[in-house]
Amino acid sequence: MARNATPCNFFAILKDDSVRKIDLLQSITENIKNVFINNASSIMTSDTEEILFDGNFKIDGDEVLYVEMDLPENVIEANSNAIGLEVLDITKDDIKTLFWIEDDIYYFQNFDKRKLLQNKNVIFYSGTTYHKLKEDALIVENMVNAIYQDGKFYFKSYANANKIISLSDFFEEASNETIEEFAGNTIFELDLDWLKENSDTMIRKQITLIQKSQIIVSASPRKIKASAKKFNLDIEMENGKLKLPNDKKACKNILSFLNEQYYFGLISGKKFITNSKRDV
Repeated sequence: MARNATPCNFFAILKDDSVRKIDLLQSITENIKNVFINNASSIMTSDTEEILFDGNFKIDGDEVLYVEMDLPENVIEANSNAIGLEVLDITKDDIKTLFWIEDDIYYFQNFDKRKLLQNKNVIFYSGTTYHKLKEDALIVENMVNAIYQDGKFYFKSYANANKIISLSDFFEEASNETIEEFAGNTIFELDLDWLKENSDTMIRKQITLIQKSQIIVSASPRKIKASAKKFNLDIEMENGKLKLPNDKKACKNILSFLNEQYYFGLISGKKFITNSKRDV
């Protein structure tokens, strides 16, 4: 069967923030489109009240958070010049997000490796018999995690939205009071006076992000230290806690790691900090 000859609407953002197009057979294009269009109501309807995101995570069911922003150029290119994009190869591409574009509206869905069906014994039911899936596949779930329309990025969950596009720029810098709250986390051993005096804009935004996301609430210091070693990031321990050093560069690296901004390049195996493509 011939592939869909109409313009491509289905894409993936990879962990390194590059974009791939996903070619679909004509026979399933409408089904995939409906997954995104029909589930958009979980984010917003005509009656949903829009709340400008300022770091507050608590909203009611009839409200939606948004930030005013421009999409990355390569995501916009998917809408204007999909022909120039590489086709997704799930045997090597590390997917972060799936998205559909329809009438200049972008519908985003989070993705992780649990939705990849590779080297697994997946069986499906046909008629009265179960058959084994022989090809690699991916799962498109019945959900939408964020929508972009008319210069606004809409979402219900910060945690889900931040996996699609970094929202750290939309956080206010941590006040000294917020830094004190951060220092009170039981996993840290740190010099509070030094941290207050030496926290620049980047450090304060990272601290705000950690506090708002509660990403370290149930974290294990020893597990964090072991994971950091994979990126040649040595975090000292003191009294069974993570030692935050009195060194701005080292402090920033640790905070970036705690915000899960480090990753491995799938092909090269190199270590990167997300969005900067900078060797660690």
